[in-house]
Amino acid sequence: MRGFRVEGIILKRRNFGEADRILTVFTLQRGKISVLAKGVRRITSRRAGSVELLNRSILYLHVGKGMPILTEAQSLDTYSKLKNDLTLSTYSFHIIELVDKLTAENQENRILYEHLVEVFKRLERNPRQILIRAFEAKILANLGFISFKNPPQSNVAGTFDVPQVSIQIHPKGVHIKLLEELEILSWDEIEKMKINQKEAIELERVLRYHVERVLESSLKSRTFLRKL
Repeated sequence: MRGFRVEGIILKRRNFGEADRILTVFTLQRGKISVLAKGVRRITSRRAGSVELLNRSILYLHVGKGMPILTEAQSLDTYSKLKNDLTLSTYSFHIIELVDKLTAENQENRILYEHLVEVFKRLERNPRQILIRAFEAKILANLGFISFKNPPQSNVAGTFDVPQVSIQIHPKGVHIKLLEELEILSWDEIEKMKINQKEAIELERVLRYHVERVLESSLKSRTFLRKL
């Protein structure tokens, strides 16, 4: 078997067999991949702590006839502050659910990976909802669903048609300039942005609309977010 090494964030995991797990990992080098982690549900497993949800880890993998098999793992970040706060953990799971549902397997996307690392790092030190809205705008633009800086011309007032999804932006709602800034500004610049409560509510509503139109369904994390 041949082996390789990746850096990635654990998006999802499910039990497999008596002691194994199948991990969904968004990696720097290969995009989203599935990994078989043998024996990690055993108490004696040395790798279990490095492949928890949200962890950013170095994974050493072997490839045989099926999916890559985890041989070693080393945590780079566990994002303990995000995991230990109910609200922050829910927002974090919202972000990884977005990545999981919007990306295809084995498509390298280093820019999106860097956005994912940045949003988690900044949420840990300065938890603000503008960071979550920025990630939503950036992932939609990065994957080609909608660009707020170059919106297509409307054929009906307030409605833009793009190949993937029909996007509706209400002229009396959040200003398109604010959405454009979330898409194009650096994370340092976004962290310094100030918006009022009305703008925050409208941003959340408009971006939720875009995401759910792309997915043609609601996110599981949305159900829990409404209860917070």
